[in-house]
Amino acid sequence: MSIILGGREAILGIAGLFASEQTMAALDRQFHHPEWNGFTLYDLIFPLFLFLAGASMPLSMEKRIAAGATKATLTRHAVRRGAVLVLLGAIYNGLLGFDFERVRYASVLGRIGLAWMVAALLWIHLPRRAVAVTGVGLAAVHGLALMFITAPGLGLEGPSLAPGETIGGWIDRQLVPGRLHEGVRDPEGIFGVLPAAGTALLGAFAGSWMSGTGRTRGRGIGGLVVLGGQCLVLGWLLDALGLPINKNLWTASFVLWAGGWSFLLLALFHWLFDVVRMDRLAMVFMVIGANSILAYMVSAFVSWQSVVELLLSKGIGYGKIDEALLPLLGLGLLWLILLALYRRRIFLRV
Repeated sequence: MSIILGGREAILGIAGLFASEQTMAALDRQFHHPEWNGFTLYDLIFPLFLFLAGASMPLSMEKRIAAGATKATLTRHAVRRGAVLVLLGAIYNGLLGFDFERVRYASVLGRIGLAWMVAALLWIHLPRRAVAVTGVGLAAVHGLALMFITAPGLGLEGPSLAPGETIGGWIDRQLVPGRLHEGVRDPEGIFGVLPAAGTALLGAFAGSWMSGTGRTRGRGIGGLVVLGGQCLVLGWLLDALGLPINKNLWTASFVLWAGGWSFLLLALFHWLFDVVRMDRLAMVFMVIGANSILAYMVSAFVSWQSVVELLLSKGIGYGKIDEALLPLLGLGLLWLILLALYRRRIFLRV
């Protein structure tokens, strides 16, 4: 999370050197989550990461199958990977403090691990059409439950989509141990895994489309754009029909809306890196992506901006550097460390 916050502060700091107050206010809103319903650019980071994890799934499985992996082997790998990510997420949230009753077991990594695991198991064991139908079914069950099932014990007269009053929050209070992030609910709770698996499956179909047999370089870009547009329209329609775009609940409308933008961004970067061949820019992202989980975990314990401030105080002096540049320098330091690991082929594999 500190990586994301550092990136936010770096962008806002640099923009503040040139932009007007009105522009800065509009930009700042895009780097904060809405209080409940709605969508900002900041909301896209998490589902985009899960979407890309899904996109890599078909190619990864094809390589494993070519190396002799069976469905049983792939199943064990999917379950193990999901469990490890849940564990790493709990460690990120303070599990090593051994105060088990106060630990938040739900986490960003846990949501990614469980949703990816569900998507992977469907991808391994079902025909592609059945995978699509099941993915839609999971999101539909989640959405219908939110809209038509009243959470017990709250004295509600009917279903509610207000914070802490949803059936999803009630399910999390019954099943999730430890503490919930918001006391009575958790944005990464267990019930939201159902539609989140749909996000991973959207990525899996995108990856499968890009690696389709006989597809030439760049040929799949138009299809990604069309799919992205369709998802945006469907997400908008669901929102208009009463199922709001809401990251906290990970509603089906949120899955489609975030998925639509993810398809479009994948098309853009596919064009930049595979057609235009902007290799140097691609390298920037490859270095981060190759060790993204390691960077995420380490940044839970290390403030890279503080490290930069310490180094500058021992060198040219902290006072000579504009404070707006410090977050960017912190990210730069992290990137250089990741680059050194990349060149030495040192990766944290899960």
